[in-house]
Amino acid sequence: MAVAVKNTPETAARHPLNPLVIDSFAGALYVLGSLAAVFYGVPALWSIAVDPWLTWTAVSRALELVAIAAAGIGLIALGSQLIATRPVRGLRAGIFLALVEVLAIILITLGIGNLLERWLGENGFALGIGITAAVGVALCVLAALTAMHSRFERLAVELEDQGWFTVAAYKRTQGQRVRRSTILGILILAGCGIYTLLQHDTLAAGQEDWKVTVPFTDSRYLVLLPDVRFMVPILLAVASLWLAYRVVNLPVFADFLIATEAELNKVSWTTRKRLIQDTVVVLVTVLLLTVFLFVIDQFWGFILSHIGVLQISPTNAQQLGPTEQPW
Repeated sequence: MAVAVKNTPETAARHPLNPLVIDSFAGALYVLGSLAAVFYGVPALWSIAVDPWLTWTAVSRALELVAIAAAGIGLIALGSQLIATRPVRGLRAGIFLALVEVLAIILITLGIGNLLERWLGENGFALGIGITAAVGVALCVLAALTAMHSRFERLAVELEDQGWFTVAAYKRTQGQRVRRSTILGILILAGCGIYTLLQHDTLAAGQEDWKVTVPFTDSRYLVLLPDVRFMVPILLAVASLWLAYRVVNLPVFADFLIATEAELNKVSWTTRKRLIQDTVVVLVTVLLLTVFLFVIDQFWGFILSHIGVLQISPTNAQQLGPTEQPW
């Protein structure tokens, strides 16, 4: 005798945390650690291990820059390899979002700590540190709750699908002329802005380095951006190049540019001889209309002023010079 058995669908085990969230914050910490190693660790090790033995300052600085560049390239290659081993959709965008959150937590915590240090003074040292630590912990908890929300994953996936974090081109062979013209226009605007920034010495009037003071540490500070006068234009130029390249490869905007070039290809452009002829016709027509309207204006002004239709008050007549009197 056959018995019907109700099959219950198998439910996949859910992870307590989204892998995208874990990998994103791990990637953000890797980026921050890499920046610290490149811009703080390598110079510190160089000053201890190499500078005492290498007496030529210029050679030492040049080799130090080479070491910094090599360390940066190596860490970038290692990070790319680590991302390749974690095929999680939206991971690059998730790392960027997590990095923004971590930097915001650090800056807000340090800013509140500096305010407490000025308000409480030396007598409130312990209280200030406690409040600052509590603020930092609260911001970390808030960031964790925000990252575990489904909106974080949706936003990361959307940004990743738009192509902001990849060098791959969208429909590479289509709409090339319009795309290149758009890139050129964006770069010209950015170049004009950077040139104006340099010409007015806007950055020279400020601090040499952008730094933030670490509270309750006897005025120690962290350098966020060294050599602002030179680094800001370089970063703006790099950001402009990346923005110009990625904007024309956004699927929505790229399809618009492709359609625009397709419509331009349908336009029937006139020949050089026909263009000259049409231009001459337009200019002659405008000149003839100008002369005609001038003659008509003078004629009717003369007629209407003599029959009394047009009258000029004595005050206005006295203000006119002898060559400006009406007919």
